[in-house]
Amino acid sequence: MQATNGRLWSTICNGQIEIRSLTEDKLEEALDVLDGSFFLYESVSIGSEINLPENVQARQELRELSRITAQDGVSLVAIEKASGKPVSVAFNKIQFIPENGDDVFFLKFRKEKAHSPQAQSLMDFMIDVDAEYDVFDKFNFKCTCELMFLATLPEWGCKGIGKALTQHTIDLTRELKNGKGLEFIHPSLRHRRPEAVTVLWTSNYSQKVGKAVGFKSMNSVPYTKFHFNGKSFSERIGPIHKDCAHAVYLF
Repeated sequence: MQATNGRLWSTICNGQIEIRSLTEDKLEEALDVLDGSFFLYESVSIGSEINLPENVQARQELRELSRITAQDGVSLVAIEKASGKPVSVAFNKIQFIPENGDDVFFLKFRKEKAHSPQAQSLMDFMIDVDAEYDVFDKFNFKCTCELMFLATLPEWGCKGIGKALTQHTIDLTRELKNGKGLEFIHPSLRHRRPEAVTVLWTSNYSQKVGKAVGFKSMNSVPYTKFHFNGKSFSERIGPIHKDCAHAVYLF
């Protein structure tokens, strides 16, 4: 991850918002966006009780997941120019099957760093949905870029910011696939060539964003299938958001 002066991707919202690569100086504020949006309102955060005020440890552990993810150098942030504050973020992860037989990233984090039952529940959800449709096996991929967490502060919702971050995640991944922009990512990943963008769209809203920019749904998993603390995810989430769509953007 770059220290400062991240790459500028575009300016949107009548020039109010800049889309930039996430840099070290904006990381903690970008993580705060998760606290003010994703951890409170996203379907899977509600299903696994991440959203409850008392579950501070779970949110801290998922901040750590995102902090580690940001080190790859492929995450993006939307910054309000007037204040310099992040208002939306896409935490993106370069995913691959380790050659040395180690666990894949999510499973390794689940075993080593997710200690609260709420964070474990959310990680289990991500791991299980990924496993239902193994993109590495189905498409014979060696490497992908996963749009892990997409979050926008409520007061900045419905302005197309999340869609812009998603589109630029596609653009960034396309460049890396073609061997461009490698100087912006972590040195250990510069030999990787992500062949697609993958994502778990966990709400109706994000699923609409995905369709708008060309993602194809590979699998849909109902929230009735997942349980935590005596209830199904669907019981906590409610009837509006019924399932998670595992989707891919193919080049």
